[in-house]
Amino acid sequence: MMEKVLRRFFRYDHFRTGQQEIIESVLSGQDTLAILPTGGGKSICYQLPSYLQPEGLTLILSPLLSLIEDQVMQIKQRGERSVAKLTSLETREQKEQVLHQLPRLRYLYLSPEQLAVPQVKQRLADVKINLFVVDEAHCISQWGHEFRTDYAKLGHVRRQLGNPPCLALTATATKRVEQDIVEGLLLQQPNRIRHSVNRPEIQLIVDQAEQDDKDRLLEAWLKKVERPCVIYTTTRREAERIAQQITNAAYYHAGLEAEDRQLIQQQFLYDEIDCLVCTSAFGMGVNKGNVRTVIHYTMPATIEAYMQEIGRAGRDGKPSTAILLYAPGDQRLQHFLLEKQYAPSLWIDQVVEGRRRHESFETMEHRLGLDPDDPAYRLLKVQLMDGKSRSDIIDWQEARKKIRLRELMQMINYIQNTLCRRAFILHHFDETAVVQDRCCDLCGNLTEDKPIIQTEDDQLNWKRRLEEVFFSSRHSV
Repeated sequence: MMEKVLRRFFRYDHFRTGQQEIIESVLSGQDTLAILPTGGGKSICYQLPSYLQPEGLTLILSPLLSLIEDQVMQIKQRGERSVAKLTSLETREQKEQVLHQLPRLRYLYLSPEQLAVPQVKQRLADVKINLFVVDEAHCISQWGHEFRTDYAKLGHVRRQLGNPPCLALTATATKRVEQDIVEGLLLQQPNRIRHSVNRPEIQLIVDQAEQDDKDRLLEAWLKKVERPCVIYTTTRREAERIAQQITNAAYYHAGLEAEDRQLIQQQFLYDEIDCLVCTSAFGMGVNKGNVRTVIHYTMPATIEAYMQEIGRAGRDGKPSTAILLYAPGDQRLQHFLLEKQYAPSLWIDQVVEGRRRHESFETMEHRLGLDPDDPAYRLLKVQLMDGKSRSDIIDWQEARKKIRLRELMQMINYIQNTLCRRAFILHHFDETAVVQDRCCDLCGNLTEDKPIIQTEDDQLNWKRRLEEVFFSSRHSV
């Protein structure tokens, strides 16, 4: 029966490794934690079971707008219309329309922040939820402790919705992250299905240069690698600067207008641009199979983030390349960003004192000049509302900083490693090293492909595309 559904609705003749095992676990009603490599077809693991279950909703929690947009588009392209999304892009009227349609929907995509809205939770509590899916579940550990605290509450929200069976999916998880997921989602004796994080089709390269020489190094690599290509940077400003220097490239980050983000994503998916320079706002799960190269202009903060991001390459199984450009001192930026995620002791003292005097948060924000949207302040506010004391908050911050610094050091160790890079990564995820051809720059036996670069004449006018592509379908959900 499962194979018939796979052929009829998804037009595949057979399952990929791990998919059938995960689907069987879901259909048994058991909480499931599944670790499949990037490109392993995780979406089918929660989309297919809905055709084999009684009427009910599959609720999918997803971390990024780009990922939600891509998944909804893919579902509609295969002819399924019973799908909707709740994101920051929908108007109040559009959200109300989606909530009204809940009993008739098969899939609903939303972010943890949207799920935290009381009206949304109330309406979802009135419908039958067959499956509670947390896609990219590593974010519970990676983000849930800090600037997206709604991730840490998903387990309690699931219970408020009747405790439906849960499927947690990720491509990368150490044993510690795996345990974070189990605890954060309150999984009950979950069926743990783990497959190797190794992506044998991706060759791994680290190239080191002085900071002033990085642009030249990037330019040299772009002449040698095959496109489509994704270039990751740490900051929005850097993404914009680099994109302006590259033929047929665009930049993508969370600071863009929603319409521009959607258009750029579509242009890249349909090969109208062949180089995307982006921050981590673009990436996880976006279904573009033919990305041949991923370049990190700046180092990620963790090996987990690195594996997620290089996983954009080679989803079609064909040879691909991941290149990390490193300059001594790159880690200083990551140290700076790490510190910015936590409230300084002065803020803690001032806000705790204001709370003691029964001041409202709004009053303190105005008096102290605190930005309500600052992630570090938002986190402090949540901790105080949860009843944490000053000492609790400071102790927690110190413990988290030690963990984050240890993760950063593991990334630096990967860069400075003198043995096989693939073996280093596999050991990090408690896996056994493998020997393969076309492995990494330390093992040798790399291949270079003649680059295929579109000309500037191929680029389309963005304003015209906004009118033709985006606004013509702006009311769809």
